[in-house]
Amino acid sequence: MALSRAKVDVIIGNPPWLNYNQTASALRTELRNQSERVYDIWVGGRYATHQDVAGLFFARSVDLYLKDGGTIGMVMPHSALQTGQYRKWRTGRWNANRQTRTLSVDFRFKSAWDLERLEPNTFFPVPSCVAFARRTGEAGGAVALSGGVERWIGEAGSSNVRRVRAGITDTSEAGESSYAGYSRQGAVIVPRCLFFVHETESRAVIRAGQTITVNPRRGSQDKAPWKNLDLSEISEQTIETSHVYDVHLGETVVPYATLPPLKAVLPVRRGDDSIPTDANGVGGIRLGGLDRRMRGRWQTVSGLWEENKGRTNRLNLLGQLDYISKLSSQLEWMKDPGDRPIRVVYTSAGTPTATLLEDNSWIVDYKLFWIACKDAQEANYLLAIINSDILETSVNKYTTPNWSGRTRDLQKHLWKLPIPEFDAGNDLHVSVSDAGRRAAEGAAARLSELYEERDRVTVTIARRELRVWLRGSVVGREVEDLVGRVIGN
Repeated sequence: MALSRAKVDVIIGNPPWLNYNQTASALRTELRNQSERVYDIWVGGRYATHQDVAGLFFARSVDLYLKDGGTIGMVMPHSALQTGQYRKWRTGRWNANRQTRTLSVDFRFKSAWDLERLEPNTFFPVPSCVAFARRTGEAGGAVALSGGVERWIGEAGSSNVRRVRAGITDTSEAGESSYAGYSRQGAVIVPRCLFFVHETESRAVIRAGQTITVNPRRGSQDKAPWKNLDLSEISEQTIETSHVYDVHLGETVVPYATLPPLKAVLPVRRGDDSIPTDANGVGGIRLGGLDRRMRGRWQTVSGLWEENKGRTNRLNLLGQLDYISKLSSQLEWMKDPGDRPIRVVYTSAGTPTATLLEDNSWIVDYKLFWIACKDAQEANYLLAIINSDILETSVNKYTTPNWSGRTRDLQKHLWKLPIPEFDAGNDLHVSVSDAGRRAAEGAAARLSELYEERDRVTVTIARRELRVWLRGSVVGREVEDLVGRVIGN
């Protein structure tokens, strides 16, 4: 209240990123009332479920606490730069109390920071940005957030982050497919070296039943301090198979097919539909809910996490693993998939690549998004669309491009395209599904040939060869024609 009377020159903040439907009902009513009737930044309609309170928090802070001529900078969801739910907020003209006065800001006095291309991009639940504004006063003119941004590129926290000027595309006029609501990101299974393993030969004369001996899996993408961490405590370790899961990552998914999944040791028994959580337990886990050997391993990896995680990271190891329920949601689906018992997964970055998961017990990593489908017919329909060249070309304007100007961060941007939900009564949809099924059969046959032709088939080789085959095949050309007719060529 003191600040609201005196007002300040500068505001810096990180507002809450909460959808309105995640707030308590009584609070939700007041928040929506302010957003809609006080500041007129509520868009509603098809964006109603995506509206969040960050934009309101920003506008309200300007209104209550910032002097005319004062400046504000806040960390915002990346969607604030270009998506429809922020369309009215981006105008910088907020009609406080409508008929009495108008609150205005200049968004372009300092370029917004686009942080979507910082890697690893896991420090917020969704990609982020920083928006700046200067309060121009009731008589001043508003200047919208549009045009260009300062894009940060590189490794988060490092000294070699580059800043380049880049344009942004306002996607307010883009459609939104109903599949956006079905699409979910996989679990954040990092640091990978604490979870992913290779099976190794046991040195024991007699190995206990239902166990395997494992070593940590090191990867070329591991970052400091994990890539050089001493993991001898969890090397040559025997663990219960009930805690070993097959996991698919971006590196195991190719067009219409999968490479062999990786193995990860997780703090939940196979077949259980929930993680044995305990806020006061080791790393957030109730140890009694784990098998004996797994208890010791979890205590060790949790200790390694606490000793080596970033100084500002307050999450325990389970909080990291099950961030915003990305693992729990998969376990719940496995237990009861309802009327959507089949999963399609697609890559979150690079050329759009999708496949159907044949085993419901497979876990999906955060480098993939998954969609539960009603049946194989709907799954094949989505496979044809996502793997098509037409989709990549169409979605490119909504994504962050790579160095060559092509799709990089796919995420949920593909659902900005007018991709209709599968309708078994629609002949065109059925034709797309049938073409997708035949493309998947052909891709599986071509992948088998690659295994026979080569000593080693990497994901790079498999993706390249399958795409060459698709573009030269009759069914591949049929997919392109049909998908073009579905989403508009």
